Amino acid sequence: MTAATKGAREAAGLRVGLIELGEGCEPRHPGQDCGSRRGGEGSGPQHSGEGPNPNPSPAALLLDDFAGALAAYTRISARQNGAAAVAPRFVRVRLEAGHRLPATLEAGEIAGYDVVICAAYCTTGAPDAVATLCAALQDGSAAANDTIRPGTPIGMLAAGNAHDGSDAREVVAQAASACQSAGHPWIGGVIVTDGALLPRLMRAPRLGAWRRDVSEAVDCLVAGVRLGRSLDELEDIMGAGAENLDAKHRAPSVIVASPHTLWRSVVSKCRRLGE
Repeated sequence: MTAATKGAREAAGLRVGLIELGEGCEPRHPGQDCGSRRGGEGSGPQHSGEGPNPNPSPAALLLDDFAGALAAYTRISARQNGAAAVAPRFVRVRLEAGHRLPATLEAGEIAGYDVVICAAYCTTGAPDAVATLCAALQDGSAAANDTIRPGTPIGMLAAGNAHDGSDAREVVAQAASACQSAGHPWIGGVIVTDGALLPRLMRAPRLGAWRRDVSEAVDCLVAGVRLGRSLDELEDIMGAGAENLDAKHRAPSVIVASPHTLWRSVVSKCRRLGE
């Protein structure tokens, strides 16, 4: 994506597809169906017509955070430039392992996406859901091309339970390889450790001490989307994320971020005590 093209798209309202990769067909709360479910079009995070999920997965929470940050930074940029803000337009779906993506992810007047962000919680079923996505990306059929157009940049958010992100690295690497093989520019992946703690962490202030590193990593992906650059290119240009991420946590186009160490200790102790 060239800077001129990115600017034109943003001026018209960036179109963003959000795909939550589910872990299987076990509803997380009564009445929730499994299978591919389409969200709606709008200027903020969108969910299916059943209403907000009272028990969102770590993957869903990361997508919410990304979408909210992208919308906020778009408003801030417009205000600083003295221009009218045009909110990003989001369409959101959930893809379960073994299910097909909808024949088309168009919504309203959106003829396709400018960018797609996937999210997975890397527990038992996530690799199968990622494999389903990868198969769809590499499917040369017309239906697949209508779903995610060739050349659409793709990025990924992944939550894992390991403290070093090791349980999510292979999942992200698999997605990156599939995207590149199918001709989709790979923006990069953000791995957030201690995924089981995310429901509590996301209730803390976004740029407070407990959550700051996670939020800044998500913001790097937001910057990549807005500038039309990969995470590696951003780091080369601006040193994005380099100031607070140890070198051992870096891999090509991947950032690994964790909640504050003290937060991990306190919340883990509370969970053991049943609080």
